[in-house]
Amino acid sequence: MQESQERENSEASGGKKGGFFKIILVILIAAAAFYGYRTYTSASKKEESAPQVQAPDPLVFVKPVVKIDASQNTNEYVGHVEAIQSVRVVPQISGEILRVCFKEGSLVKAGQMLFQIDPAPFQATVDTCRAKLEKAKADLDTSEKFFSRVQNAEARAVSAAERDKAEGTVLQNRAAVSQAKADLHLAEINLGYTKISSPITGKIGVAKFTKGNYVTPASGPLATIVQMDPIRVSYTLPDRDYLDQLAAFKKSGAVYKNTLILSNGEEIKAQGERDFEDNKIDSSTGTIMMNLRYANADGLLIPGAMVRVRTNPVKSEIVTAVPQTAVAADSQGDYVYVIKDDTASLVRVTLGRDFGELREVTAGLTEGQKVVVAGIQNLRNGVKVRVGASGTQKAGDGGNRSEEAK
Repeated sequence: MQESQERENSEASGGKKGGFFKIILVILIAAAAFYGYRTYTSASKKEESAPQVQAPDPLVFVKPVVKIDASQNTNEYVGHVEAIQSVRVVPQISGEILRVCFKEGSLVKAGQMLFQIDPAPFQATVDTCRAKLEKAKADLDTSEKFFSRVQNAEARAVSAAERDKAEGTVLQNRAAVSQAKADLHLAEINLGYTKISSPITGKIGVAKFTKGNYVTPASGPLATIVQMDPIRVSYTLPDRDYLDQLAAFKKSGAVYKNTLILSNGEEIKAQGERDFEDNKIDSSTGTIMMNLRYANADGLLIPGAMVRVRTNPVKSEIVTAVPQTAVAADSQGDYVYVIKDDTASLVRVTLGRDFGELREVTAGLTEGQKVVVAGIQNLRNGVKVRVGASGTQKAGDGGNRSEEAK
């Protein structure tokens, strides 16, 4: 009984202590929350009262749109070197090659013998045809003498049938003589084909067949010869430049002064002679094919090679131009940024020819406008900018990288 009462007193005492601790914990949590709120509110007010720092306007460098004389700048076109004459040497008869009479890669003259085909069977054919011709002539002579006697005989001594037969024999023998002459001529032609000569002066390539090979007209070319001097260069010329050049041809003759640049960079100061032009302008490119003829004694112009043709315009032409670094492009086309009242404006342009560091603008700009040449990557249409002095511009400041204009 006494133990039970002591247990009850102990539980009651423990319950009072637990309640007290809970009250203390609630008070501490409330105090912590109140302090945190005061701290956050104070910080927010300080942040709101602090002054806002604005980013500076983009720095750009500009240059003016200028007018230049296009005739003071050279134009370059890609040209193709072509042989004026090119010959594939093909045998006209069948036979065995006895000799190859040239050095591969050498310059051969017109009429120079290149190959010798065995002439023996063709010579024998010529001799046979000549003998047949002699026999045909003898038969004709005999028949003509007999026909003469028949004609001179008394009418009662020779019948009309005999006269007709004698005359027919003469006609047949005359035809046999003509046939024999034609056969002999053909045999002599074939005998001549045993000596294969160069029809042009030019550089000969590799011999496809050598001594001992049996060749026929179906064997294909024995070798190829290309004319080296003179030689032709063809390239496409814009239609307006072509019309100007035609006027120059009429005024000063068919001489075309220009510079040819070889693939190794070597420059040849040459005077091309007008050869011919294509008979129509390519509507898709607005160009026409020009063909010029050049002296090529040193053989630097090789058929099949590519060269650059550098020319000067034939008359003065004032055009609008901007620095190449001012031009950028996006999916809608080419554009530049024009600065007016420290504000950047995106302007679409139509580009023309390339003049080194300058680019022709055929539409969109006028002389004197200021275009951005450095700092384009930081611009958007309508933004305020700071214009730097051109003397402080650093290399790489103004890469005109293409980006989507917004």
